[in-house]
Amino acid sequence: MCGRFSLVEAMHDLQAYYQFEMRDDFLYTPNRNLAPSQSAAAVVELNGKRYPASFRWGLIPPFAKDQKIGFKTFNARSETVSEKPSFKKAFESKRCLIPATSFYEWKKSGKEKQPFEIKRRDGDPITFAGLWESWRSGDELVRSCTILTTEPNDLMADIHNRMPVILERTDFDTWLNPDAESSSLHQLLKPCAGDLLTAEPISRERFKKSAGS
Repeated sequence: MCGRFSLVEAMHDLQAYYQFEMRDDFLYTPNRNLAPSQSAAAVVELNGKRYPASFRWGLIPPFAKDQKIGFKTFNARSETVSEKPSFKKAFESKRCLIPATSFYEWKKSGKEKQPFEIKRRDGDPITFAGLWESWRSGDELVRSCTILTTEPNDLMADIHNRMPVILERTDFDTWLNPDAESSSLHQLLKPCAGDLLTAEPISRERFKKSAGS
């Protein structure tokens, strides 16, 4: 699973890496400990061009009665994403890239949990495979997102039994393409190579310090 991550990249670096066109209404605030229900930056494609977007983290499907479901849908299992009612439509037509500087996971050790910070070894941003949706209640419109997860690679298996789906830059066009075939999309929903990432144990005190935006 992925329940916490950071994004502290400079905006011009994100724009250069993801090749998106800026929007005047896009607001970006770096966050060292982004949690479900908070605003997450994402990249979407519209008419062949990429744009930045802000989504509430925790996907709220259109049929939801209220926003609380988002606390259960901040992750989507890649093995069933094309079947689950909450994610099926989004998987078909509302896919996005969710950038991160790092993500956090906790390894159980007896009664204690050791936090780890996971980053790309090459220093590039991590790119999660994401889905987004629009939910409306009266005049209120909420756009929200989820991060897809998969089985762990060799590195992550020692820490947790799930990990986020991490896309490479060569995957971006396929993932964002509204006409991409389902088979092509499913080929991307796999663990990344173990040597792509590093996992460093961090103290609880350091983690608390990193929680500030």
